[in-house]
Amino acid sequence: LQTSNLCQNCNCKVDFGIFDCSNRKIDPQFSPDDWQSLSTSEFDVKSVLLVSTGMKEVTQFPSMNVTLLDLSHNEIATIESKCFMNLTLLQVLDLSHNRLKSEALTPDIFVGHYSPNEYVPMKHLRVLRLSANELHSLNQDLFENLPSLEELSLDLNPFKVIDQQSEIAIASIDRLVSLDLSYMELEDIPKYLFHTPQRLQYLNLTGNLLQIVPPALTYAKGLKWLSVDENPISSIVVGTEFPSLKQLTFLSLSYMTQLRVIGRGAFSGLEALEEIHITNNPHLSFIHGHAFMRNDTDNPERFDWSPIKRLYLHNNNISYLDAQLLVQWDSMEVIDIRVNPWACDCSNRWVLLSLLPIIERTTPAILNNIDCNSPPQMAGLSMVDLEHKHTHMRCPDGAGNNPSNDGALLMGLLIGVLLAIPFTAAIWCVYKRGCFGLFGRGNSTAYSRAFYSRTTLNEEF
Repeated sequence: LQTSNLCQNCNCKVDFGIFDCSNRKIDPQFSPDDWQSLSTSEFDVKSVLLVSTGMKEVTQFPSMNVTLLDLSHNEIATIESKCFMNLTLLQVLDLSHNRLKSEALTPDIFVGHYSPNEYVPMKHLRVLRLSANELHSLNQDLFENLPSLEELSLDLNPFKVIDQQSEIAIASIDRLVSLDLSYMELEDIPKYLFHTPQRLQYLNLTGNLLQIVPPALTYAKGLKWLSVDENPISSIVVGTEFPSLKQLTFLSLSYMTQLRVIGRGAFSGLEALEEIHITNNPHLSFIHGHAFMRNDTDNPERFDWSPIKRLYLHNNNISYLDAQLLVQWDSMEVIDIRVNPWACDCSNRWVLLSLLPIIERTTPAILNNIDCNSPPQMAGLSMVDLEHKHTHMRCPDGAGNNPSNDGALLMGLLIGVLLAIPFTAAIWCVYKRGCFGLFGRGNSTAYSRAFYSRTTLNEEF
């Protein structure tokens, strides 16, 4: 083993069964004799890592017990027919970050062994990563030799649209569990794309050009995890709400620059939802109080809510949070409402009295940056500090005036009235007694006459 050319130039981790020749220039690919020397040695290779080697073409591998083959971050544009036929135990194949075009990716690449009695496909391959290539379409029979395929990554390919051939190819993977369609410039998802792969549980639609929640999700009945981040969806309201996905437990709606409104019943069909991320949406200002509420299937007069355990609402443009949005606040594990322009008035009084104590008890590390933005006299104040000081938040009156200003105003009026009473009384007294003359010198004669009376004739006698 020590004299093997491959192990002299590359890293052979015998204890872990890893042959790692990453970040070494090996183009053209190793010769069959080189591989043969490795496979006939005492080194039982399970993982072959040929990452960033400059490889441009992949030729047929010899027989090895390899379960993982990583050919990512190369310049591969060509793959030989029946290239992986001898890797009968292969489970994970990573061809991501290469230069593969649609024309180069043909079904015969994945052909398995033939025998006179039976056809043996690559029956163990479960994971195929084709991310970040130059694919715009798929051969409709591309996966016909991969009956056990469970995880497919097509992200970062310039598809723009999933055409009929690609739809047939994806829909044919009946054991598909995880599908990554992120950053493919997709404006729509074919309606019946998820009809056949009923085992699909993980779907990533991040970074596309979707303007509404895709109706195609209606057929993804088994979904447990879904991301629709970074799509130009502006509102999720009645008619464009999420369809009934009774097994979905995780949903992410983040970094959506166009999202403004989440309306009534937006998530009412997500009966098992436990974790939701609605974060970093700069224009999202309204979440309807009944967004998660639905009618009880057994009793239509009663209501049920999604069993949310972890709610992430940080860094949006939300000012008000309806207390009826969820009902299980006390039993939740995470409630993150940081970095929002909160209105500190009576409508959010429940946040101060009920919600903040729950956050402080469960996750005190995320109590920072929960600040008031309005009314003006409370802007910049920490809601946590207000809660600790037992501050009472009041609401504007019908005219839009905030009663929180009334105390100082009323006190000023009271002082003014108290000062005005004696002053007014003094003026009235002076006026009644005719004392205004005291303040004028130019009419002293009139003043003296006011206290003088002529003696009558009878009085003189």
